[in-house]
Amino acid sequence: MIMKRLSLVYLCFFSVLISCSDSHVEQIEVVIPKDVIVPKGMVYIPEGKFIMGHKDDPKTVKGSRVMANAFFIDKFEVTHKRYQTFNPSHSFGKGKEKYPLTHVNIIEAEAFCRHEGNRLPSEIEWEKAARGVDGRKWPWVKYTDHPNNGFSGFIPEDVDKRKGWISPYGLYGMGHNVWEWTADDFNYAGMPEEKQGMFKVIRGGVLQTHLNIKFSPTYFRNWMEPDARYNFLGFRCARDVQ
Repeated sequence: MIMKRLSLVYLCFFSVLISCSDSHVEQIEVVIPKDVIVPKGMVYIPEGKFIMGHKDDPKTVKGSRVMANAFFIDKFEVTHKRYQTFNPSHSFGKGKEKYPLTHVNIIEAEAFCRHEGNRLPSEIEWEKAARGVDGRKWPWVKYTDHPNNGFSGFIPEDVDKRKGWISPYGLYGMGHNVWEWTADDFNYAGMPEEKQGMFKVIRGGVLQTHLNIKFSPTYFRNWMEPDARYNFLGFRCARDVQ
């Protein structure tokens, strides 16, 4: 009897450790309609409203509740190996098969997504997939320092490496690794008219100034010229739910 009680106590203690560990991110329970088939490698995000932007960031919608239709989105950023199925001449270094694909402009990213019957995610879709419905600042809720902080230069990682940094819908790389193209123009209230439509919104990379590297918040809007190609800029694909 004593041994059974000890076993029960140990089990409860072990469960608490798991639930409080850095590798645990509470997931949103999603009910997938019976007539919906989720494409391989993608995640189903249900229809509904969520909190978008932040009240102190004037370049966002400032914490408004925004409606998003149901959609599918890649669980991982597009990798070198995956892109090679579209462009057989694409080459990459040994051991970097699962590194996020970079050095592609938005036209090339869109072409790859279309090849798979997909498209780039809208900014609304990207943010909902990253933060869920509770307005969290980080996909994984709890703040943590970036492991490369203190080292100069951006260092990408395998797209499936950081299970402790997943979003509440189970997506990887939304707040670290590379920035990601979205389909939307970078515009905001009060933006000079001559600059409207000049840039595309990118999301989810790291903010770096010399040796200082930080994660980007789920609501942070960055921008890039459509023809830009950089080692810190990649993408993932999305798809409508038919």
